[in-house]
Amino acid sequence: MVHEPAVEEAMSPSSSSGNPPAAASGSKPRAGANADSEAVPTLRRLLPASRPPTRAGSEIEVPRRRRTYTTAACEACRRRKAKCNAERPSCAYCVTAEIPCLYDTSASNETHSQALKRKFGELEARAAVYVELYELLRDRSDIESAEIFKRIRGGGTPGSILRRIKEGDLLLQLSLKPETRYRYVFPYVSEMPAHLYRPDNPYIDSCIYEWSALPRSSSEVSTWANKDTVDSPRNSSSPEPGPQSIYLMPCHAAEIIEPLLNDIFPSKWTVVCTDDALMRKLIGAWLSTEHQWIVVLQKDCFLQDMATGHAAMRKGCCSSLLVNAILANASMAYPSFHNRYQYWSPHNLAYQFMAEAKRLWELESDTPRLTTIQAAMLMNVNTNMNAMDEIGFNYTKRAVEMATQIGLLSPPKDVSVPNGPESAQQRRKTLSKNFTAWALFNFQALHAYVLFEPPLIKKPPDVSLPDPAVNPEWYGQIWLKYPGDTKLHTTHFPYQFQAQCQVRVIMNDMWLERFGSSRQSSPEGGTTLLPSTQLEQANEFYARLKAWHDALPANLTPSQIVFPSQILLHSNYQNILANLYESITVTPFNAGMITTIKQAASCNFETLLRLYYLRHGFGYGDQFLVQPLNTLGFWSLSKVQAIASQNHDLDQDSNNELKATRSTLLLAAKGLHEQSASFYLDRITLQLLRSKMRPQERQLLDSEVLFHDRDYGAHDTPVDQSSSQWRNQQDKRFKSEESNKKKEDQPGDWVSDDRDPGLAEKEPIREVRSKWVVTVRSVDDDPEIHRLQKLVKDNLKLDETAELSDEDEVVCC
Repeated sequence: MVHEPAVEEAMSPSSSSGNPPAAASGSKPRAGANADSEAVPTLRRLLPASRPPTRAGSEIEVPRRRRTYTTAACEACRRRKAKCNAERPSCAYCVTAEIPCLYDTSASNETHSQALKRKFGELEARAAVYVELYELLRDRSDIESAEIFKRIRGGGTPGSILRRIKEGDLLLQLSLKPETRYRYVFPYVSEMPAHLYRPDNPYIDSCIYEWSALPRSSSEVSTWANKDTVDSPRNSSSPEPGPQSIYLMPCHAAEIIEPLLNDIFPSKWTVVCTDDALMRKLIGAWLSTEHQWIVVLQKDCFLQDMATGHAAMRKGCCSSLLVNAILANASMAYPSFHNRYQYWSPHNLAYQFMAEAKRLWELESDTPRLTTIQAAMLMNVNTNMNAMDEIGFNYTKRAVEMATQIGLLSPPKDVSVPNGPESAQQRRKTLSKNFTAWALFNFQALHAYVLFEPPLIKKPPDVSLPDPAVNPEWYGQIWLKYPGDTKLHTTHFPYQFQAQCQVRVIMNDMWLERFGSSRQSSPEGGTTLLPSTQLEQANEFYARLKAWHDALPANLTPSQIVFPSQILLHSNYQNILANLYESITVTPFNAGMITTIKQAASCNFETLLRLYYLRHGFGYGDQFLVQPLNTLGFWSLSKVQAIASQNHDLDQDSNNELKATRSTLLLAAKGLHEQSASFYLDRITLQLLRSKMRPQERQLLDSEVLFHDRDYGAHDTPVDQSSSQWRNQQDKRFKSEESNKKKEDQPGDWVSDDRDPGLAEKEPIREVRSKWVVTVRSVDDDPEIHRLQKLVKDNLKLDETAELSDEDEVVCC
């Protein structure tokens, strides 16, 4: 026991007698008190109370025993409202009372409210099974419903029956071959117009059309029923071919099969890109598309020399200049490249390849070489698609000069190649020269036809074209493989190129006749005013064109054509026929013939472009497609305006002729719009076409084609109030779609999705330096007033602040 003597000693006598204690130390003395008296000492504080004894060797306080809680009691304890220890499978009370212990919850940690929610979900799931089983009994066929009912009567549970039905459907889907047929749908009016079902229209009865699959009106069926079956290519003597992939799928779905593509390394020929896999895809896509129509080289010679050489080791049929020009041309139409139409953007791969090609051109254009001639044609095409053909035509002029210097168009005949190790290379170079001679002639003839200019070459090369059936290797075969098809399909390129050469000779003679010595100077300077075309001359050219058409091989006949280049070949022919008699004065003696030829050619021309869209669509870049689309668009626009002016009192929505013509106009505009994702020339042409439309057609165009693209419509005059209100609604719709659209970052600056959602700011028109003839209808019209450069200047607003890029500078040739 601890003693506290200090406490007792601290007690004073006054305290014990009951006197009040003295003031505490530090307090002031009361008045009158003796200052000398001693202060009363303060009391000491008491010690705290003693603690209870603790365990030996430990000073940690023992915690109190906490009360245990149970999440959910059993049903017996809940009824008697007694505490339950919630032991499972039986609690202590139930064991003692020897009664069944039942729990409403599925686990010891589940509350009663959670158990109620769980049971409610189970009831809902069970009810959903019954509802789905009832819907299957209602919607399935009688045989399948009877089988389901039989399984129910057999004692099967609803869940097991439903599971077997779903598993059976999945197995059935796996056993079916996926549908590979695809057909694009016309805008505004999905049916083929009735006026195209003419007895003399050979393209309606073609394999590519599959006309029986499209909806047809009774008038169309009756019109087609009157057609003589003898003229049909599908008569009894020529059985209908079976369905093939080339007639069921678009061409851009196919993959080119070329073994030499795996042996080339384009990175050895260019410093722009090091991705050989990407550049192989670009070259393969170029060979299967653009090379089919705009031919500049012999494919096999080019690929063989490219595979066996490199940039430092110059080969006869390949060079760095040519490779960069090809890659630039292919990049313009490659759908995975974002904003590929922006030829002025250094971020575009086409810009970079073209810039490198221009650098090499400045170094090599003074020395005539075969590959330089080939590259010049491609560089001309690249600038044409940028609406800069006035600059690009200098490349072709220089190519013709180099071809003349090396005697490309008039090579020596019967040149024997000696046997030796270099004989194969020499033969390949000779083949490439002869092929390039025809390629250059065809290119300049087509260029003169588009620009309404005199040809640069007066006569075809002195090189005979071999028979494609006997010597197809001279041309180079191209094979395609379609998805899901084990068979390879040829594009019949040898026959295609031979037919192109033959018709370009006729076109070249026609344009020499129209724009050669008969040209007259215009007061404006440089323009051409043409004399009237004589009927005899038109009949002569018509006879030559008709003979060429009738002599086409079987794979190029109207009933068998399928590839885009084949359709363009026929549409070019029909376009020439339609223009040939446009300026002829109609007399009672020639009215029937001229009217029949013009109407048939116009009808066939529209049919061909509709077939092009039905099978291949307009979304994949095709560099020549702008010419027929532009022609079809302005033809349809003039026809719409004529119909509207003649029937202004009628209900235009119920006018079938106006409705069909509007459908054609919107189809052409849709083609220009989709092609404008690749080529700036198409964007300018579409804006020009839209500026010429009436407010009614402009509103239809915005609703059917341009509803998601804000780049168009910024450069023409404003429309009426109703159209403006509609445009505001579409702007709100566009913003809503953009805000709800999930944005994913694309790696790199080149690759993105194919659909261009539009820009936040409407894109201004850059400078146009193009002599391309847009709205001309007849070969005798003055082309100068119809050139793109003049029409854009008169109808659209140019961006005067945009500077010319390196691509726009005039080249020194």
